[in-house]
Amino acid sequence: MVAIALLGFWLFILLGNYVLKGKFFFEGNALVQEINFTYAGEKDQQQFLNTISGIKKIDLEGSQPEPLVLTGKFSSADPTLNQQISKLDRLSIQLPYAQSRFILTPATSVTPATSVTPAKLAPASELKILDLRLLQNSQVNQLAYQTQRHQLSFCLQTATALQSNCRFSADEQPTQTNPTSVSTLQLLLGQPLTVDLESIGLEQLGIKASRDDSQPLSFQFIPNKTELLLTLLSPTHLYIDLPSIPSKPNASSDRPTDWLRGDLDVEKVNFIRFENTGNTNDEITASTILNGEVRMGRETMKLQPNQFLVVASKPGITKLRYIQIQSKSPQGLKTLFFGESDSLAVGLYPKFPVQRIEPSWLSKNLSQEAINAILSFVAALTGFFLPRLFPDSSKPNS
Repeated sequence: MVAIALLGFWLFILLGNYVLKGKFFFEGNALVQEINFTYAGEKDQQQFLNTISGIKKIDLEGSQPEPLVLTGKFSSADPTLNQQISKLDRLSIQLPYAQSRFILTPATSVTPATSVTPAKLAPASELKILDLRLLQNSQVNQLAYQTQRHQLSFCLQTATALQSNCRFSADEQPTQTNPTSVSTLQLLLGQPLTVDLESIGLEQLGIKASRDDSQPLSFQFIPNKTELLLTLLSPTHLYIDLPSIPSKPNASSDRPTDWLRGDLDVEKVNFIRFENTGNTNDEITASTILNGEVRMGRETMKLQPNQFLVVASKPGITKLRYIQIQSKSPQGLKTLFFGESDSLAVGLYPKFPVQRIEPSWLSKNLSQEAINAILSFVAALTGFFLPRLFPDSSKPNS
């Protein structure tokens, strides 16, 4: 009986330290070029972008079944277009295709082209994002900071849609029969603004939407309402040309560190992008990690450039504590994340990582020093009792 109890205790220690794996909380930080995630919070709406003043341009690309309505005064440098558009005070813009684009840019010239006098100049108008909210179970894919353009870009789509949908070209992108709202975007419009359109329909001007004819159309717009609320459908791409970052921001100005809201409840987080080689069957998955580190239990791993972070089991990364733009070299998005898993691994090839953290079930409640002491004690106890429990039968009894 003592032998069986000792053997059972010994097996329990071995299994708890070398076989059984418990789930542990982990945290990490990483500077990345691109990030993908799904909003998994309980709120119906979650703010993702805070106020960003002084936007240089905002470019919306995607199919929007509901027409986008602008009200105000319109003018154009094209005399023919100006003759038509200057008579309108309301314009309904159809965006029926994946490649349909609606672009707003602050402008200065407000005098219609029909005037023979030199154009009068108004102060540069301001274009501001008041906020952008994610609806429940919406994906944010290809979130990236383009350093050369000083541009923030991302794709919004439903949680059930394939991540690859955001990678289709405009001609390949499938149309949805039942499009779903994924976000709301609230803008503050200055005046005047330049509006650029592609692959759109304007029934009031006799312009029919055509997938093949994507000739751009441009005009100036003085809104009579300062706020514009847009409901964005899946999938929609947004490209935001950000304002210049001052070396010493004023207390009243928007800080770049606050442009993206943190503390997001998320799932399906990864730091990867797909690189096409010309054939969709030969796509290469590339890591977007530049540097960072992760910590689980008492162990820490450094993240090197182009290494993959492999989270072995669900739920994985569950919280994005913050996402910040780093405009200084190396440029990218700084992220602080938190989650739970039974192991973490890093490596240049995700199937064969070179470094791994796999804490044992026993280490969840005991320090490594305590585990080593228990192993030494059990080994000594076993060495003492085994000869007495199993005496050598070959020796004659005294």
